[in-house]
Amino acid sequence: MKAMLMRTERGLVGATAADHEVWQKFRRKLETIKPGAYLRIEFASPRNGRHHRKLFALLQVIAENSETYNTVEKALVAIKMLTGYVEAAVHPQTGELVIIPGSISYESMGQEDFDVFYSRAVDATLQHILPAMDASTVDRLVDMVCEGWA
Repeated sequence: MKAMLMRTERGLVGATAADHEVWQKFRRKLETIKPGAYLRIEFASPRNGRHHRKLFALLQVIAENSETYNTVEKALVAIKMLTGYVEAAVHPQTGELVIIPGSISYESMGQEDFDVFYSRAVDATLQHILPAMDASTVDRLVDMVCEGWA
């Protein structure tokens, strides 16, 4: 079961009627669980959609200003590599070590981790990909891209 919850003055409530029903069912389960029984739960702070779009605006700025990373896809791979958001794996045919970028999907990364990733992405952009730009210029360009998506 999954549900999106929201904190209110009355406590936690479901964000939608369906979410609220799932939450109520979970609360009832907590009341009836027998001592010694196990219950596995997972939770995450949902990601801020605007912040996710801001990353893709940054990637668009990179693509528009870099000959090497001239697509959003190439820019995203470069950012993941520069921020260390990768895993090493052994290629099954050659035995060589290859780098596999991690996922930044909503399910793979909560907002807290995404905040860190975005900050590192901006730093990596300024240090390694667009070193001739300053932070205020990159911020202004990112805001301009975001405005165009509104």
